[in-house]
Amino acid sequence: MNRVFLLVLILWIVPIKSQQTKATPKEAVCIAGSHLEKGNNMAYHLATIADYLQTQNYKVHRFYDPNNDWDAIKKASLNASLIIYQGHGTNLGIDHGFGGMVVKEFVSGKEIASELKFNLNPLVIYMSACGGAGSSAGDVTDIGVEVAKKRVLGSALPFLLAGARGYYATNYYTEILSFVKKWINHKTLNACYLESTSPWCTIVSNAPVEDPRINPGYMHAISATEDRHVYSMPTTKKGKTSAKLLCRYNTYDIAYLGDPMLTVDQTLKKKSLYVALKDW
Repeated sequence: MNRVFLLVLILWIVPIKSQQTKATPKEAVCIAGSHLEKGNNMAYHLATIADYLQTQNYKVHRFYDPNNDWDAIKKASLNASLIIYQGHGTNLGIDHGFGGMVVKEFVSGKEIASELKFNLNPLVIYMSACGGAGSSAGDVTDIGVEVAKKRVLGSALPFLLAGARGYYATNYYTEILSFVKKWINHKTLNACYLESTSPWCTIVSNAPVEDPRINPGYMHAISATEDRHVYSMPTTKKGKTSAKLLCRYNTYDIAYLGDPMLTVDQTLKKKSLYVALKDW
């Protein structure tokens, strides 16, 4: 009797020990916005990043125009630790400046803040979105550091209010894969930012964020790129049209706002939310 019982016990235990535990896939959301010009090659770089993330055990949710429905994006973002958007910036921010995104519909900053639900603490990346890193395609003069900071804040704020712990933006879309690889290899957000700005950018601001809606331990960093291109702006006076020459001097192309010590491991933890919702 004892031998039979022992045999049954062994047969019950062995299959459990022989099972291999599979790593739970991390999740990322990659979004290509709508209304981009034909032949835009940013989508290629986004697809390259998505492919790389899959090799790193990420389950990647791809929302490429025209299949970029906002409701589907919200659902996929629930357990995401990384969200990447490449597309147009908008003037639909919470503070009536830059903020929001353009997918199948225009999504305002308030909609992002109130409708996105995160279980984790994701990092959000904006690629070549007007205002996302400071500069916009329509700038013909140097907007200055303070305006650049305001634009970055407007773009980042909705996601931070929704529970993200970091926001990074760049207009150098050819370099974003390098940033993501550093991030996946456990470097801090601040370290990834510093390495991404060298050698072509100058950091013009890297200081604690000054906004009561955001964790006071977060940093707000802006970098500038020298731009000596002269722009010709037609002007008409008393019926006569002439060209006014303008020099932009600087563009603002790489920025971040968030926890400087944030790492990929921390984005995978359950959400830790710090916001003052009353100040919306």
